[in-house]
Amino acid sequence: MALVTRMGSTCPVQWPSQIVGRQIDGTSPKQGETLKSVCLMYESKPRSIVTERGSNNLAFCLKKSVLQHSKKMPFQRDGTAVVLASQGDHTLQIAEDVIKSGRPTKRHLPFYVMLPADTVSGSNTVNRCKAIQAGLLALKALGVDGVVMQVWWGIVEGDAPTKYDWSAYLTLVNLIQAAGLKVQASMCFHGCKYKKNKPAIGLPSWVLKVGENDPNIFFTDRAGNRYRDCLSLAVDNLPLFDGRSPLKMFSDVLKNFRETFSDFIGDTIVEVSVGLGPDGELRYPSFPEDTWKFPGVGEFQCYDKYMLANLLQHSQEKGHSEWGLSGPHDAPSYCQWPHEGGFFVDNGGAWDSPYGQFFLSWYSAQLLAHGDRMLSLAASIFKKDKVIIGGKLPVIHWWYKTKSHAAELTSGFYNVEGRDGYDAFVEMFAKNASLISLPNMDVSDMDYPSEAKCSPQSVLLQIRRASQKYGVPVAGENSFPCGDNAAFKRILDNVHLGNTPQIPVLTSFTFKSMGQSLYSPENWRLFVNFYRNIDQYASVFDENDLPLNAEEAASCSFSNSKHHQQQQLVEA
Repeated sequence: MALVTRMGSTCPVQWPSQIVGRQIDGTSPKQGETLKSVCLMYESKPRSIVTERGSNNLAFCLKKSVLQHSKKMPFQRDGTAVVLASQGDHTLQIAEDVIKSGRPTKRHLPFYVMLPADTVSGSNTVNRCKAIQAGLLALKALGVDGVVMQVWWGIVEGDAPTKYDWSAYLTLVNLIQAAGLKVQASMCFHGCKYKKNKPAIGLPSWVLKVGENDPNIFFTDRAGNRYRDCLSLAVDNLPLFDGRSPLKMFSDVLKNFRETFSDFIGDTIVEVSVGLGPDGELRYPSFPEDTWKFPGVGEFQCYDKYMLANLLQHSQEKGHSEWGLSGPHDAPSYCQWPHEGGFFVDNGGAWDSPYGQFFLSWYSAQLLAHGDRMLSLAASIFKKDKVIIGGKLPVIHWWYKTKSHAAELTSGFYNVEGRDGYDAFVEMFAKNASLISLPNMDVSDMDYPSEAKCSPQSVLLQIRRASQKYGVPVAGENSFPCGDNAAFKRILDNVHLGNTPQIPVLTSFTFKSMGQSLYSPENWRLFVNFYRNIDQYASVFDENDLPLNAEEAASCSFSNSKHHQQQQLVEA
Protein backbone atom coordinates (compact mmCIF):
# COMPACT_ATOMS: atom_id res chain seq x y z
CA MET A 1 0.00 0.00 0.00
CA ALA A 2 1.41 3.40 -0.88
CA LEU A 3 0.37 6.98 -0.48
CA VAL A 4 2.14 9.55 -2.60
CA THR A 5 2.14 13.40 -2.42
CA ARG A 6 3.52 16.08 -4.69
CA MET A 7 4.78 19.10 -2.76
CA GLY A 8 3.67 22.52 -3.91
CA SER A 9 5.25 25.84 -3.09
CA THR A 10 2.91 26.53 -0.19
CA CYS A 11 0.89 23.40 0.39
CA PRO A 12 0.75 19.69 -0.38
CA VAL A 13 -0.72 19.01 -3.78
CA GLN A 14 -2.43 16.00 -5.33
CA TRP A 15 -0.88 15.34 -8.72
CA PRO A 16 -1.68 12.83 -11.46
CA SER A 17 1.56 10.88 -11.18
CA GLN A 18 2.78 7.46 -10.19
CA ILE A 19 6.04 6.50 -8.56
CA VAL A 20 8.38 4.88 -11.02
CA GLY A 21 11.56 4.40 -9.12
CA ARG A 22 15.13 3.26 -8.86
CA GLN A 23 17.87 3.92 -6.33
CA ILE A 24 20.40 6.60 -7.20
CA ASP A 25 23.01 3.83 -7.45
CA GLY A 26 20.88 2.19 -10.15
CA THR A 27 19.73 -0.83 -8.17
CA SER A 28 16.08 -1.80 -8.27
CA PRO A 29 14.18 -1.49 -4.98
CA LYS A 30 12.63 -4.55 -3.43
CA GLN A 31 9.15 -4.89 -2.04
CA GLY A 32 8.99 -3.41 1.44
CA GLU A 33 12.39 -1.74 1.11
CA THR A 34 12.78 1.78 2.43
CA LEU A 35 14.03 3.97 -0.40
CA LYS A 36 16.40 6.85 0.16
CA SER A 37 15.93 8.16 -3.36
CA VAL A 38 13.63 7.58 -6.25
CA CYS A 39 13.34 8.61 -9.88
CA LEU A 40 9.89 9.97 -10.70
CA MET A 41 7.94 10.22 -13.92
CA TYR A 42 4.38 11.06 -14.87
CA GLU A 43 1.74 8.45 -15.46
CA SER A 44 -1.93 9.10 -16.17
CA LYS A 45 -3.23 7.28 -13.10
CA PRO A 46 -3.74 9.53 -10.06
CA ARG A 47 -2.01 8.72 -6.81
CA SER A 48 -1.57 10.63 -3.58
CA ILE A 49 1.70 10.64 -1.57
CA VAL A 50 2.18 11.60 2.05
CA THR A 51 5.51 11.74 3.76
CA GLU A 52 7.12 11.26 7.12
CA ARG A 53 10.62 11.67 8.36
CA GLY A 54 12.52 8.44 8.85
CA SER A 55 15.93 7.80 10.36
CA ASN A 56 17.79 8.28 7.08
CA ASN A 57 17.78 12.07 6.80
CA LEU A 58 14.60 12.29 4.74
CA ALA A 59 13.61 15.72 3.56
CA PHE A 60 10.06 16.00 4.90
CA CYS A 61 8.06 14.65 7.77
CA LEU A 62 4.39 14.17 8.54
CA LYS A 63 3.57 14.77 12.19
CA LYS A 64 0.02 15.04 13.51
CA SER A 65 -1.24 15.66 9.98
CA VAL A 66 1.09 18.61 9.46
CA LEU A 67 3.88 18.52 6.91
CA GLN A 68 7.09 19.98 8.26
CA HIS A 69 10.08 20.85 6.13
CA SER A 70 13.40 19.89 7.66
CA LYS A 71 15.79 21.02 4.96
CA LYS A 72 16.01 21.67 1.22
CA MET A 73 15.46 18.51 -0.75
CA PRO A 74 18.33 17.62 -3.08
CA PHE A 75 16.50 17.68 -6.36
CA GLN A 76 17.64 17.54 -9.94
CA ARG A 77 15.77 18.10 -13.17
CA ASP A 78 16.20 14.48 -14.18
CA GLY A 79 13.61 13.62 -11.56
CA THR A 80 15.97 12.24 -8.91
CA ALA A 81 15.06 13.12 -5.34
CA VAL A 82 15.35 11.90 -1.80
CA VAL A 83 12.54 9.48 -1.02
CA LEU A 84 9.77 11.16 0.89
CA ALA A 85 7.92 9.18 3.27
CA SER A 86 5.83 7.16 5.35
CA GLN A 87 2.48 5.75 6.16
CA GLY A 88 1.46 5.90 9.79
CA ASP A 89 4.33 6.31 12.23
CA HIS A 90 6.99 4.43 10.33
CA THR A 91 9.04 4.90 7.21
CA LEU A 92 6.99 4.28 4.10
CA GLN A 93 7.28 0.90 2.45
CA ILE A 94 6.52 1.37 -1.20
CA ALA A 95 4.40 -1.39 -2.67
CA GLU A 96 5.79 -3.56 -5.42
CA ASP A 97 2.99 -2.63 -7.80
CA VAL A 98 4.18 0.98 -8.04
CA ILE A 99 7.91 0.26 -8.19
CA LYS A 100 9.38 -0.15 -11.62
CA SER A 101 12.89 0.22 -12.93
CA GLY A 102 13.67 2.48 -15.80
CA ARG A 103 14.12 6.03 -16.88
CA PRO A 104 11.44 8.64 -17.50
CA THR A 105 9.78 8.38 -20.86
CA LYS A 106 7.26 10.52 -22.69
CA ARG A 107 4.19 11.50 -20.74
CA HIS A 108 0.91 10.77 -22.44
CA LEU A 109 -1.59 13.60 -22.26
CA PRO A 110 -5.08 12.05 -21.98
CA PHE A 111 -6.98 13.14 -25.07
CA TYR A 112 -10.77 13.31 -25.47
CA VAL A 113 -13.05 14.31 -28.31
CA MET A 114 -16.40 15.95 -27.61
CA LEU A 115 -19.43 14.31 -29.16
CA PRO A 116 -21.89 16.62 -30.97
CA ALA A 117 -24.32 18.39 -28.63
CA ASP A 118 -27.27 16.74 -30.37
CA THR A 119 -25.90 13.18 -30.24
CA VAL A 120 -28.93 12.43 -28.09
CA SER A 121 -32.06 13.94 -29.63
CA GLY A 122 -34.86 15.76 -27.87
CA SER A 123 -36.96 12.62 -28.29
CA ASN A 124 -34.32 10.65 -26.36
CA THR A 125 -32.79 8.62 -29.17
CA VAL A 126 -29.21 8.44 -30.43
CA ASN A 127 -28.89 10.53 -33.59
CA ARG A 128 -26.83 9.12 -36.49
CA CYS A 129 -26.08 5.99 -34.48
CA LYS A 130 -24.08 4.19 -37.20
CA ALA A 131 -22.02 7.28 -37.97
CA ILE A 132 -21.30 7.77 -34.26
CA GLN A 133 -20.21 4.13 -33.96
CA ALA A 134 -17.88 4.43 -36.96
CA GLY A 135 -16.44 7.66 -35.61
CA LEU A 136 -15.75 6.10 -32.21
CA LEU A 137 -13.87 3.21 -33.81
CA ALA A 138 -11.77 5.65 -35.86
CA LEU A 139 -10.84 7.58 -32.70
CA LYS A 140 -9.91 4.37 -30.91
CA ALA A 141 -7.72 3.27 -33.82
CA LEU A 142 -5.90 6.59 -33.65
CA GLY A 143 -5.24 6.18 -29.92
CA VAL A 144 -7.65 8.72 -28.46
CA ASP A 145 -8.50 7.99 -24.81
CA GLY A 146 -12.19 8.79 -24.81
CA VAL A 147 -15.05 11.14 -25.58
CA VAL A 148 -17.04 13.82 -23.80
CA MET A 149 -20.75 13.04 -23.60
CA GLN A 150 -23.03 15.99 -22.89
CA VAL A 151 -25.93 14.91 -20.67
CA TRP A 152 -28.80 17.37 -20.98
CA TRP A 153 -31.10 17.90 -17.99
CA GLY A 154 -33.84 19.02 -20.37
CA ILE A 155 -33.79 15.60 -22.06
CA VAL A 156 -33.27 13.30 -19.08
CA GLU A 157 -35.93 14.88 -16.82
CA GLY A 158 -37.76 16.74 -19.54
CA ASP A 159 -41.32 15.52 -19.11
CA ALA A 160 -42.04 15.56 -15.38
CA PRO A 161 -40.25 16.05 -12.05
CA THR A 162 -38.19 13.01 -10.93
CA LYS A 163 -39.19 11.07 -14.06
CA TYR A 164 -35.80 10.20 -15.53
CA ASP A 165 -35.20 8.60 -18.91
CA TRP A 166 -31.58 7.56 -19.47
CA SER A 167 -32.29 5.10 -22.29
CA ALA A 168 -30.48 6.96 -25.07
CA TYR A 169 -27.50 7.72 -22.86
CA LEU A 170 -27.27 4.07 -21.82
CA THR A 171 -27.22 3.09 -25.48
CA LEU A 172 -24.52 5.67 -26.14
CA VAL A 173 -22.32 4.61 -23.22
CA ASN A 174 -22.55 1.00 -24.35
CA LEU A 175 -21.40 2.03 -27.83
CA ILE A 176 -18.49 3.96 -26.35
CA GLN A 177 -17.50 1.10 -24.08
CA ALA A 178 -17.67 -1.37 -26.97
CA ALA A 179 -15.27 0.86 -28.90
CA GLY A 180 -12.82 0.70 -26.00
CA LEU A 181 -13.05 4.38 -25.09
CA LYS A 182 -13.53 6.25 -21.82
CA VAL A 183 -16.30 8.76 -21.06
CA GLN A 184 -16.29 12.19 -19.50
CA ALA A 185 -19.91 12.88 -18.59
CA SER A 186 -20.69 16.59 -18.86
CA MET A 187 -23.84 17.22 -16.82
CA CYS A 188 -25.60 20.13 -18.55
CA PHE A 189 -27.99 21.93 -16.19
CA HIS A 190 -28.42 24.71 -18.75
CA GLY A 191 -30.03 25.01 -22.15
CA CYS A 192 -28.68 26.18 -25.49
CA LYS A 193 -30.37 28.17 -28.21
CA TYR A 194 -30.84 27.07 -31.79
CA LYS A 195 -27.83 27.45 -34.04
CA LYS A 196 -27.24 26.49 -37.64
CA ASN A 197 -27.42 22.70 -37.96
CA LYS A 198 -27.88 22.38 -34.20
CA PRO A 199 -31.34 22.19 -32.58
CA ALA A 200 -32.17 24.05 -29.42
CA ILE A 201 -32.03 22.15 -26.14
CA GLY A 202 -33.98 23.87 -23.37
CA LEU A 203 -34.47 23.42 -19.68
CA PRO A 204 -37.12 20.84 -18.68
CA SER A 205 -40.59 21.93 -19.83
CA TRP A 206 -41.99 21.83 -16.31
CA VAL A 207 -39.19 24.14 -15.11
CA LEU A 208 -40.01 26.61 -17.86
CA LYS A 209 -43.67 26.42 -16.81
CA VAL A 210 -42.71 27.50 -13.29
CA GLY A 211 -40.87 30.37 -14.95
CA GLU A 212 -44.03 31.52 -16.67
CA ASN A 213 -45.60 32.20 -13.27
CA ASP A 214 -42.40 33.40 -11.62
CA PRO A 215 -39.94 34.73 -14.24
CA ASN A 216 -37.62 35.82 -11.44
CA ILE A 217 -36.22 32.29 -11.31
CA PHE A 218 -34.15 33.36 -14.34
CA PHE A 219 -31.19 35.72 -14.50
CA THR A 220 -32.41 39.21 -15.37
CA ASP A 221 -30.68 42.28 -16.78
CA ARG A 222 -31.26 45.98 -16.10
CA ALA A 223 -34.01 46.25 -18.74
CA GLY A 224 -35.88 43.24 -17.34
CA ASN A 225 -34.84 40.77 -20.05
CA ARG A 226 -34.78 37.18 -18.77
CA TYR A 227 -32.12 34.61 -19.61
CA ARG A 228 -34.20 31.42 -19.83
CA ASP A 229 -31.40 28.94 -20.46
CA CYS A 230 -30.19 28.93 -16.88
CA LEU A 231 -31.68 29.36 -13.40
CA SER A 232 -30.63 32.32 -11.30
CA LEU A 233 -28.09 31.34 -8.67
CA ALA A 234 -30.16 33.33 -6.16
CA VAL A 235 -32.77 30.55 -6.12
CA ASP A 236 -30.28 27.73 -5.43
CA ASN A 237 -31.83 26.91 -2.06
CA LEU A 238 -35.43 28.04 -2.63
CA PRO A 239 -38.08 25.25 -2.90
CA LEU A 240 -39.88 26.80 -5.85
CA PHE A 241 -40.21 23.66 -7.99
CA ASP A 242 -42.90 21.43 -6.50
CA GLY A 243 -41.21 21.75 -3.13
CA ARG A 244 -37.70 21.19 -4.45
CA SER A 245 -34.89 23.71 -4.76
CA PRO A 246 -32.52 23.75 -7.76
CA LEU A 247 -29.80 22.21 -5.61
CA LYS A 248 -32.17 19.42 -4.65
CA MET A 249 -33.14 18.90 -8.30
CA PHE A 250 -29.51 18.77 -9.40
CA SER A 251 -28.70 16.41 -6.54
CA ASP A 252 -31.52 14.09 -7.56
CA VAL A 253 -30.29 14.03 -11.17
CA LEU A 254 -26.71 13.25 -10.15
CA LYS A 255 -27.77 10.53 -7.71
CA ASN A 256 -30.01 8.90 -10.30
CA PHE A 257 -27.22 9.12 -12.87
CA ARG A 258 -24.83 7.45 -10.43
CA GLU A 259 -27.32 4.68 -9.71
CA THR A 260 -28.24 4.09 -13.35
CA PHE A 261 -24.65 4.02 -14.60
CA SER A 262 -23.11 2.23 -11.61
CA ASP A 263 -21.73 -0.54 -13.84
CA PHE A 264 -19.78 2.03 -15.87
CA ILE A 265 -18.61 4.54 -13.25
CA GLY A 266 -14.93 4.29 -12.44
CA ASP A 267 -14.20 2.08 -15.42
CA THR A 268 -15.78 3.54 -18.55
CA ILE A 269 -17.05 6.78 -17.01
CA VAL A 270 -13.93 8.34 -15.51
CA GLU A 271 -14.99 11.97 -15.03
CA VAL A 272 -18.16 13.87 -14.16
CA SER A 273 -18.11 17.54 -15.12
CA VAL A 274 -20.80 19.57 -13.36
CA GLY A 275 -22.60 22.34 -15.23
CA LEU A 276 -22.15 25.54 -13.24
CA GLY A 277 -23.93 28.13 -15.35
CA PRO A 278 -24.42 29.35 -18.94
CA ASP A 279 -22.75 26.97 -21.41
CA GLY A 280 -21.76 24.95 -18.35
CA GLU A 281 -19.33 27.64 -17.20
CA LEU A 282 -19.15 29.26 -13.78
CA ARG A 283 -20.21 32.80 -14.75
CA TYR A 284 -23.19 35.09 -15.17
CA PRO A 285 -24.90 35.19 -18.61
CA SER A 286 -23.56 38.69 -19.17
CA PHE A 287 -23.12 38.35 -22.93
CA PRO A 288 -26.13 36.41 -24.32
CA GLU A 289 -25.76 35.59 -27.99
CA ASP A 290 -29.00 37.21 -29.11
CA THR A 291 -28.32 40.64 -27.58
CA TRP A 292 -24.53 40.97 -27.29
CA LYS A 293 -21.87 41.72 -29.87
CA PHE A 294 -18.11 41.42 -29.40
CA PRO A 295 -16.33 43.25 -27.82
CA GLY A 296 -19.16 44.72 -25.77
CA VAL A 297 -18.70 44.75 -22.01
CA GLY A 298 -21.95 42.88 -21.38
CA GLU A 299 -24.34 43.67 -18.54
CA PHE A 300 -24.69 42.81 -14.87
CA GLN A 301 -27.28 40.07 -14.24
CA CYS A 302 -28.54 40.99 -10.78
CA TYR A 303 -32.07 42.25 -11.40
CA ASP A 304 -34.31 39.30 -10.60
CA LYS A 305 -36.14 39.90 -7.34
CA TYR A 306 -34.19 37.23 -5.47
CA MET A 307 -30.81 38.72 -6.38
CA LEU A 308 -32.05 42.22 -5.52
CA ALA A 309 -33.32 41.03 -2.14
CA ASN A 310 -29.92 39.52 -1.44
CA LEU A 311 -28.19 42.72 -2.52
CA LEU A 312 -30.42 44.87 -0.30
CA GLN A 313 -29.79 42.66 2.71
CA HIS A 314 -26.04 42.81 2.12
CA SER A 315 -26.09 46.59 1.79
CA GLN A 316 -28.00 46.94 5.05
CA GLU A 317 -25.46 44.72 6.79
CA LYS A 318 -22.72 47.02 5.51
CA GLY A 319 -24.56 50.12 6.68
CA HIS A 320 -25.30 51.45 3.18
CA SER A 321 -28.88 50.50 2.39
CA GLU A 322 -28.90 53.07 -0.44
CA TRP A 323 -26.39 50.85 -2.29
CA GLY A 324 -28.75 47.87 -2.33
CA LEU A 325 -31.51 49.17 -4.59
CA SER A 326 -30.02 48.14 -7.95
CA GLY A 327 -26.85 47.50 -9.86
CA PRO A 328 -24.59 50.30 -11.15
CA HIS A 329 -26.68 52.98 -12.86
CA ASP A 330 -23.81 54.20 -15.07
CA ALA A 331 -22.66 50.85 -16.47
CA PRO A 332 -22.70 50.60 -20.29
CA SER A 333 -25.12 48.32 -22.14
CA TYR A 334 -24.31 44.96 -23.72
CA CYS A 335 -22.57 46.08 -26.90
CA GLN A 336 -20.94 49.25 -25.62
CA TRP A 337 -17.27 49.70 -24.79
CA PRO A 338 -15.94 50.57 -21.31
CA HIS A 339 -15.55 54.29 -21.98
CA GLU A 340 -19.23 54.62 -23.01
CA GLY A 341 -20.38 54.67 -19.39
CA GLY A 342 -18.90 56.11 -16.24
CA PHE A 343 -18.63 52.89 -14.28
CA PHE A 344 -15.80 51.20 -16.21
CA VAL A 345 -13.68 54.22 -17.14
CA ASP A 346 -10.08 53.34 -16.29
CA ASN A 347 -9.28 56.55 -14.44
CA GLY A 348 -11.99 57.79 -12.11
CA GLY A 349 -14.56 55.12 -12.92
CA ALA A 350 -17.04 54.09 -10.23
CA TRP A 351 -15.62 50.55 -10.29
CA ASP A 352 -12.78 51.89 -8.14
CA SER A 353 -15.03 53.81 -5.70
CA PRO A 354 -16.24 52.51 -2.31
CA TYR A 355 -19.61 51.75 -3.90
CA GLY A 356 -17.99 49.95 -6.82
CA GLN A 357 -15.86 47.84 -4.50
CA PHE A 358 -18.93 46.99 -2.43
CA PHE A 359 -21.03 45.94 -5.41
CA LEU A 360 -18.34 44.03 -7.29
CA SER A 361 -17.30 42.12 -4.17
CA TRP A 362 -20.90 41.09 -3.52
CA TYR A 363 -21.60 40.17 -7.17
CA SER A 364 -18.51 37.98 -7.41
CA ALA A 365 -19.07 36.41 -3.99
CA GLN A 366 -22.53 35.21 -5.06
CA LEU A 367 -21.02 33.44 -8.05
CA LEU A 368 -18.26 31.93 -5.94
CA ALA A 369 -20.77 30.61 -3.39
CA HIS A 370 -22.87 29.06 -6.17
CA GLY A 371 -19.86 27.24 -7.57
CA ASP A 372 -18.96 25.99 -4.11
CA ARG A 373 -22.48 24.67 -3.54
CA MET A 374 -22.53 22.83 -6.86
CA LEU A 375 -19.07 21.27 -6.64
CA SER A 376 -19.54 20.34 -2.98
CA LEU A 377 -22.78 18.62 -3.93
CA ALA A 378 -21.14 16.59 -6.69
CA ALA A 379 -18.14 15.71 -4.53
CA SER A 380 -20.40 14.34 -1.80
CA ILE A 381 -22.42 12.21 -4.23
CA PHE A 382 -19.43 10.64 -5.98
CA LYS A 383 -17.06 10.54 -2.99
CA LYS A 384 -16.91 6.72 -3.00
CA ASP A 385 -16.39 6.43 -6.75
CA LYS A 386 -13.16 6.46 -8.71
CA VAL A 387 -14.15 9.40 -10.88
CA ILE A 388 -12.78 12.89 -11.27
CA ILE A 389 -15.15 15.75 -10.44
CA GLY A 390 -14.71 18.85 -12.55
CA GLY A 391 -16.20 22.15 -13.61
CA LYS A 392 -15.51 24.82 -16.19
CA LEU A 393 -14.20 28.35 -15.73
CA PRO A 394 -14.61 30.82 -18.61
CA VAL A 395 -11.82 32.72 -20.32
CA ILE A 396 -13.23 36.26 -20.57
CA HIS A 397 -10.37 37.98 -22.33
CA TRP A 398 -11.67 41.17 -23.97
CA TRP A 399 -10.77 44.37 -22.13
CA TYR A 400 -8.25 42.39 -20.05
CA LYS A 401 -5.55 44.94 -20.91
CA THR A 402 -7.42 47.73 -19.15
CA LYS A 403 -7.53 48.65 -15.48
CA SER A 404 -11.19 47.81 -14.97
CA HIS A 405 -11.43 44.51 -16.92
CA ALA A 406 -15.06 45.37 -17.69
CA ALA A 407 -16.14 42.13 -19.41
CA GLU A 408 -14.76 40.05 -16.55
CA LEU A 409 -16.60 42.17 -14.00
CA THR A 410 -20.01 41.73 -15.61
CA SER A 411 -19.30 37.98 -15.85
CA GLY A 412 -18.68 37.80 -12.10
CA PHE A 413 -14.89 37.91 -11.77
CA TYR A 414 -13.66 40.84 -9.70
CA ASN A 415 -10.34 40.88 -11.50
CA VAL A 416 -9.04 44.44 -11.77
CA GLU A 417 -5.67 46.13 -11.65
CA GLY A 418 -4.11 45.22 -8.30
CA ARG A 419 -6.64 42.49 -7.45
CA ASP A 420 -6.57 38.82 -8.48
CA GLY A 421 -10.16 37.88 -9.22
CA TYR A 422 -9.48 34.21 -9.94
CA ASP A 423 -7.52 33.17 -6.86
CA ALA A 424 -10.59 32.61 -4.65
CA PHE A 425 -12.33 30.62 -7.40
CA VAL A 426 -9.37 28.30 -7.89
CA GLU A 427 -9.07 27.87 -4.13
CA MET A 428 -12.74 26.88 -4.07
CA PHE A 429 -12.07 24.20 -6.71
CA ALA A 430 -9.20 22.95 -4.54
CA LYS A 431 -11.45 22.83 -1.49
CA ASN A 432 -13.84 20.58 -3.39
CA ALA A 433 -11.09 18.42 -4.93
CA SER A 434 -12.31 19.39 -8.40
CA LEU A 435 -10.59 19.73 -11.73
CA ILE A 436 -10.81 22.99 -13.69
CA SER A 437 -11.56 22.85 -17.39
CA LEU A 438 -10.52 25.88 -19.45
CA PRO A 439 -11.67 26.75 -22.98
CA ASN A 440 -9.87 28.96 -25.52
CA MET A 441 -6.77 26.81 -25.88
CA ASP A 442 -6.91 27.51 -29.61
CA VAL A 443 -6.59 31.31 -29.56
CA SER A 444 -3.86 33.84 -28.94
CA ASP A 445 -3.74 37.57 -28.29
CA MET A 446 -2.87 38.16 -31.94
CA ASP A 447 -6.21 36.74 -33.10
CA TYR A 448 -8.14 39.80 -31.92
CA PRO A 449 -8.16 43.50 -32.82
CA SER A 450 -5.90 45.59 -30.62
CA GLU A 451 -8.77 48.02 -29.89
CA ALA A 452 -10.54 45.33 -27.83
CA LYS A 453 -7.56 45.00 -25.47
CA CYS A 454 -7.83 41.21 -25.54
CA SER A 455 -5.44 38.80 -23.89
CA PRO A 456 -6.72 35.22 -23.73
CA GLN A 457 -3.17 34.04 -23.09
CA SER A 458 -2.91 36.23 -19.98
CA VAL A 459 -6.22 34.97 -18.59
CA LEU A 460 -5.19 31.36 -19.14
CA LEU A 461 -1.83 31.95 -17.51
CA GLN A 462 -3.35 33.78 -14.53
CA ILE A 463 -5.76 30.93 -13.83
CA ARG A 464 -3.10 28.28 -14.34
CA ARG A 465 -0.71 30.06 -11.97
CA ALA A 466 -3.42 30.04 -9.31
CA SER A 467 -4.10 26.38 -10.08
CA GLN A 468 -0.44 25.56 -9.59
CA LYS A 469 -0.50 27.45 -6.29
CA TYR A 470 -3.42 25.42 -4.94
CA GLY A 471 -2.60 22.14 -6.65
CA VAL A 472 -5.70 22.07 -8.82
CA PRO A 473 -5.42 19.97 -12.00
CA VAL A 474 -6.37 21.81 -15.19
CA ALA A 475 -7.80 20.40 -18.40
CA GLY A 476 -8.19 22.34 -21.61
CA GLU A 477 -10.31 22.48 -24.74
CA ASN A 478 -10.56 24.48 -27.93
CA SER A 479 -13.45 26.88 -28.43
CA PHE A 480 -13.63 27.14 -32.21
CA PRO A 481 -13.48 24.65 -35.08
CA CYS A 482 -9.87 23.92 -35.92
CA GLY A 483 -9.15 23.48 -39.60
CA ASP A 484 -5.56 24.58 -40.08
CA ASN A 485 -2.10 24.01 -38.66
CA ALA A 486 -1.98 27.50 -37.17
CA ALA A 487 -4.89 26.73 -34.84
CA PHE A 488 -3.38 23.39 -33.86
CA LYS A 489 -0.05 25.11 -33.19
CA ARG A 490 -1.77 27.57 -30.83
CA ILE A 491 -3.31 24.65 -28.94
CA LEU A 492 0.10 23.00 -28.55
CA ASP A 493 1.60 26.27 -27.29
CA ASN A 494 -1.18 26.78 -24.74
CA VAL A 495 -1.22 23.15 -23.61
CA HIS A 496 2.48 22.98 -22.88
CA LEU A 497 3.31 26.63 -22.10
CA GLY A 498 6.85 26.00 -23.29
CA ASN A 499 8.06 29.42 -22.14
CA THR A 500 6.64 28.92 -18.64
CA PRO A 501 8.13 25.62 -17.43
CA GLN A 502 7.06 26.05 -13.80
CA ILE A 503 3.40 25.68 -14.82
CA PRO A 504 2.52 21.97 -15.17
CA VAL A 505 1.09 20.82 -18.47
CA LEU A 506 -2.61 20.08 -18.64
CA THR A 507 -3.98 16.87 -17.18
CA SER A 508 -6.07 16.26 -20.31
CA PHE A 509 -7.25 17.94 -23.49
CA THR A 510 -10.69 17.86 -25.12
CA PHE A 511 -11.06 18.50 -28.83
CA LYS A 512 -14.33 20.06 -30.01
CA SER A 513 -15.78 18.29 -31.71
CA MET A 514 -16.57 15.04 -33.48
CA GLY A 515 -18.64 15.47 -36.61
CA GLN A 516 -18.74 15.09 -40.36
CA SER A 517 -16.18 17.84 -40.98
CA LEU A 518 -13.61 16.20 -38.70
CA TYR A 519 -13.58 13.07 -40.85
CA SER A 520 -13.12 14.83 -44.18
CA PRO A 521 -9.79 13.70 -45.73
CA GLU A 522 -7.97 17.02 -45.28
CA ASN A 523 -9.25 17.79 -41.78
CA TRP A 524 -8.62 14.23 -40.60
CA ARG A 525 -5.03 14.39 -41.85
CA LEU A 526 -4.43 17.63 -39.93
CA PHE A 527 -6.13 16.24 -36.83
CA VAL A 528 -4.06 13.04 -36.87
CA ASN A 529 -0.86 15.04 -37.15
CA PHE A 530 -1.96 17.31 -34.29
CA TYR A 531 -2.88 14.36 -32.07
CA ARG A 532 0.49 12.71 -32.63
CA ASN A 533 2.30 15.89 -31.61
CA ILE A 534 0.37 16.79 -28.47
CA ASP A 535 2.26 14.40 -26.20
CA GLN A 536 5.42 15.85 -24.79
CA TYR A 537 7.87 14.82 -22.11
CA ALA A 538 7.21 16.78 -18.92
CA SER A 539 9.40 16.96 -15.82
CA VAL A 540 7.63 15.84 -12.67
CA PHE A 541 8.87 18.62 -10.46
CA ASP A 542 10.60 21.91 -10.78
CA GLU A 543 12.82 23.13 -7.96
CA ASN A 544 10.45 26.07 -7.58
CA ASP A 545 7.71 23.61 -6.58
CA LEU A 546 9.42 22.84 -3.27
CA PRO A 547 8.56 24.64 -0.01
CA LEU A 548 10.96 27.48 0.64
CA ASN A 549 11.00 27.31 4.41
CA ALA A 550 9.69 25.46 7.40
CA GLU A 551 6.85 27.91 8.03
CA GLU A 552 5.37 27.40 4.56
CA ALA A 553 5.41 23.64 4.81
CA ALA A 554 4.21 23.56 8.40
CA SER A 555 1.21 25.68 7.47
CA CYS A 556 -0.16 22.85 5.33
CA SER A 557 -2.52 20.55 7.21
CA PHE A 558 -4.10 17.48 5.70
CA SER A 559 -6.59 17.22 8.53
CA ASN A 560 -7.94 20.71 7.86
CA SER A 561 -7.98 20.36 4.09
CA LYS A 562 -11.16 19.01 2.55
CA HIS A 563 -9.28 19.01 -0.74
CA HIS A 564 -6.79 16.41 0.42
CA GLN A 565 -9.34 14.37 2.32
CA GLN A 566 -11.32 13.91 -0.88
CA GLN A 567 -8.38 13.60 -3.28
CA GLN A 568 -6.40 11.03 -1.29
CA LEU A 569 -6.37 7.75 -3.18
CA VAL A 570 -5.06 4.59 -1.57
CA GLU A 571 -3.73 1.92 -3.88
CA ALA A 572 -3.68 -1.54 -2.28
